[in-house]
Amino acid sequence: MQTRFSTLFLALSACFIPVQVHANETGDTVIAIEHQLFEKHAELKNAQQTQSEQQEILSQRQQALDDSNQQAIKLASSFESAKSELETAYQRMIDEPSTDIASVQERYQAVWQQIKQNQAQQLTAKQAVLEAEDSLSQKNALLRNLETQITELDEGKIRARVERLRQELSPTEQISVSFTNRCQSSMTLAQCDAQTRELALQKAVKTFQTQLVKKTTEESLVQTNIGKSPLNIHVLRSKANKAEFYDGERYRTLMDVTLEARPSDTTACTLLNVDKQYCFEPSHVSGQQFSNEQEIAWVTFSVRSNQYDDQVFVDGVSYGSTPLEVMLPVGQHHLVIKKEGYQTFKQNIALTADRNFRAHLKQKANALKAGDQFADYIAKGSKAPQLVTIVSGEYLLGENAANQYFLDHAFGISATPITVREFDNFVRQTDYQTDAELKNTCTAMIDGEVTAIAKSYWRNPGFKQASNSPVVCISRNDANAYVKWLSQQTGYQYRLPNEDEWEIAARAGSQAKYWWGEEFALGQANTGWSSSPWANISTSPVKAFKPNPLGIYDAVGNVWQWTNNAQGIAKGGAWNFSPEQAIVYERLYLAPSSAANYLGFRVVRAIN
Repeated sequence: MQTRFSTLFLALSACFIPVQVHANETGDTVIAIEHQLFEKHAELKNAQQTQSEQQEILSQRQQALDDSNQQAIKLASSFESAKSELETAYQRMIDEPSTDIASVQERYQAVWQQIKQNQAQQLTAKQAVLEAEDSLSQKNALLRNLETQITELDEGKIRARVERLRQELSPTEQISVSFTNRCQSSMTLAQCDAQTRELALQKAVKTFQTQLVKKTTEESLVQTNIGKSPLNIHVLRSKANKAEFYDGERYRTLMDVTLEARPSDTTACTLLNVDKQYCFEPSHVSGQQFSNEQEIAWVTFSVRSNQYDDQVFVDGVSYGSTPLEVMLPVGQHHLVIKKEGYQTFKQNIALTADRNFRAHLKQKANALKAGDQFADYIAKGSKAPQLVTIVSGEYLLGENAANQYFLDHAFGISATPITVREFDNFVRQTDYQTDAELKNTCTAMIDGEVTAIAKSYWRNPGFKQASNSPVVCISRNDANAYVKWLSQQTGYQYRLPNEDEWEIAARAGSQAKYWWGEEFALGQANTGWSSSPWANISTSPVKAFKPNPLGIYDAVGNVWQWTNNAQGIAKGGAWNFSPEQAIVYERLYLAPSSAANYLGFRVVRAIN
């Protein structure tokens, strides 16, 4: 029979067990795992303490943000009161020029100054919360990783114990036994000799088993369970050194007997009172029975698909999402891959050796609806930008929503402008240099004038950017390079949106100037003079404000966004432009090579 071990046990074996494994060496493996478990439990305890401390830090920072938000509400009320009082004082001064309004002006200025300070506090508090959340996420991941490692080590320890016992039960030994038999008077000498030899062999087998059990490391446990599984002791050879009668009645024989135990594959598990799965290579097959043990080859089956977040079933057992590897016995297996919105993939697979398999899931017909979200898979386990589905149909576009437009195709548009993190992933894989880097210049708006800033580019646009901030200082050439790379990575057609596609997505069915209504609402978007903590300062994180009804963020403000219009048109407004520039039908005309610290982009993916 072939014996297989877990990946963890084999890894440890490389450190502690030579090719020819002996019981003392497998014992060393158990000790090594116990040592690692001790260390990992200590690390887990420290990680739990650190995670608890980070959770408290996050709670404190969230409370500080909540306090700042509450203060903002109070200050807004105070500001309206001070503003009203100032307007009244101005009116009184018109009627009575000698009226002193200095104190009223001072109160107004004081409240205004408090509002600006509060806005700065809000920005700092939000950034602190984001940092604390990121740190907590990392600590949670470390905690889960340690728990997984401990689970694997626990299982590895069981497998090492099983292997140690298996080795302890494997030696071939020769023992000498003496047995005296009182033969019946009716027996011939040959019959008496044969009976005595048989009884001596039985004694040898019993003695050999007793000695074998006593030599095991976990003797007490093995002794308790020895009746549950036979050791299958075989007599290899025997030799009688002496056989004779003495005192006329009793017949004695002295024998050398060579014996060997041949326990079944599951005996070690039974004797240690552990699940029988630990006597076999992990296969993840639940409910497998071991009553009819036979030698079966196991192979590696690797499964991938063109989608992420799918569900894989082999022979009715769920294995999670692709990509994955499982160990399966050779033979016929039934593979099923499911994903909502896609046709279920089913196929019978005949495994005779290690095999890699890739399935292509097809979208269901008429399964799309506006606002559906999805993301394509990129190599190395990462994902393309999150997309929002826009379906074909009639839409009203342009000023006063006066233009009826028929969209003859469905598409997905990125839920947010492309972020610094997403663009950085592209640059790291391609070593791409943007137009701003090549020209050593990115433009900015200074005192109302477009001004070229030397040594400014997407990593250094003139203000602090987080990984979830929209990438800026990006020309249309740069944006097209990104979508070309994204298309190659995913196998789907990505591009920049045209002007109509962008407006359909930004409106989300609204016929007003902004998706929420005709008037600009303070606190709804990051534009210049919008009361946003980032207004006229910098971009905001892409999900700092509520999305429109389709789930699209920054459809108003934050950064101008490139379209593929030949004239070089960007849409949406920006953090340092007035709210009127962020009206859904407004445009900004730019040369395709232009790069500015208020200019980014979002992407579109074709849906067939």
